[in-house]
Amino acid sequence: MPDTSRWITVGELAESFGPDNNALPSTEDLAGKTLDLHLENGQVIEHRFGRDGKLAWTTTAGPGMGQGAEETYFAAKVRKGIYFVQYLQHLERATTIILVLDLDQGVATAVIGQLPEEAEIRRSLAERVAQGQELTAVTATFLSGALNAPFTADTPRHATTGELVGRRVEYTYSPTERYEHIYLNEDFYTWQCLLGSEQGYADTDRCHYYKLADDLYLFVWREKIVPTLGVVAVDFEAMRTTGRICGYQGSGFAALADFPVGAYARLLNVTRKD
Repeated sequence: MPDTSRWITVGELAESFGPDNNALPSTEDLAGKTLDLHLENGQVIEHRFGRDGKLAWTTTAGPGMGQGAEETYFAAKVRKGIYFVQYLQHLERATTIILVLDLDQGVATAVIGQLPEEAEIRRSLAERVAQGQELTAVTATFLSGALNAPFTADTPRHATTGELVGRRVEYTYSPTERYEHIYLNEDFYTWQCLLGSEQGYADTDRCHYYKLADDLYLFVWREKIVPTLGVVAVDFEAMRTTGRICGYQGSGFAALADFPVGAYARLLNVTRKD
């Protein structure tokens, strides 16, 4: 039996998934493009995608106006006209940015994820419950946006959805890594590792679901035991996923581990409420 008394770090998880995981390949489709992202909070952020894997972003209006930096980005083509983009935002501590860009509709969803500081990580779950806080200290902020046009009340959004609730799905991430997800309700899901570095581990964690298109979803989870943010696009038409996992490299809570993940999906069953 596997020893589940010690939870592995995200850095160790990254090594286990390795380069042979089933994530979609990165794409250069966005290279040479400039996209102005108009967010619902009033921010306008210019994104200039280079041909060297670099992304230059500048906030041209709204909160943080004048800020900007150059980052290394990852982009995957999820479907025709729909891209999953991720980069670490180095002006903020332990922050990852995920953008779902729907070029055909001219809309986007931004996820701003941040890992907690060590003092917050050290707080017990009982203390968090007593203070009426979420069990996980990992945060995620979701913002809708428009591409190259002002965001208005008529701008379409990627809306939250309950369409995944009740599904039990097996995900094969690589020849050596396989997991099962059970989507319990609109706020929580249960996972267990069937094969791999976390075999025998299981937990129930906070999650979020957004519908991107028919049978295409953005799934976000925030783990409480080992601070981890996972963001993946789940395509039940192609029966595969692609995305990123971000956490701390080791137990020192200094360096980050940020790596691509993707899986082939197999629907095991669906439990209906009625």
